[in-house]
Amino acid sequence: MLTDELARAQVRSRSQLTSSYHTSSTTQSDNLYSIYAMADSQYSKLIDSIPTFSGNPHENINQWLGIVSLKFYIIGYDSRQKCRFIPQYLTGSALQWYLAHCSELSSWDKELAAITSAFPDLITTSRDMNLKLLRDRKQADTEPFIDYYTSIIDLCRKHAHNMPDIQIDRLAKSWDENYIV
Repeated sequence: MLTDELARAQVRSRSQLTSSYHTSSTTQSDNLYSIYAMADSQYSKLIDSIPTFSGNPHENINQWLGIVSLKFYIIGYDSRQKCRFIPQYLTGSALQWYLAHCSELSSWDKELAAITSAFPDLITTSRDMNLKLLRDRKQADTEPFIDYYTSIIDLCRKHAHNMPDIQIDRLAKSWDENYIV
């Protein structure tokens, strides 16, 4: 399914390039082939770099949707194509949610609104709540360490926006609540 869509995107790219380059010379033909190959490579890299969303509380749905929407725009997907291909970038509870609600999602705008309300960005204002989230935060089995560490730093900054890096390092090493101011 993804390969078919990639092929269609490549055809769109070729037709756009062909319409702007009307020549019969061999050199320009070689240049056109080179441009096609470069466009194919770029589309492939772009599609491969689209992140997944699992619905875990530490993930920011708005940031993820921003990245996905931008990459879909660059690829040239219309609303129907966006709706068709978004499920392959969902995993875990987000995919389960999608499968349970896919019949209700008839347009890209409805999909954006529904997934944003189903997985709201966790905004905490209470220091106690931030501290609890920080204490309870565990690295998921398949979660890359850098994502886990970034999430911990974000929670530390929410707890105390001026927390020095040395304090965060101590906290990360010891997980002793005495280091949290």
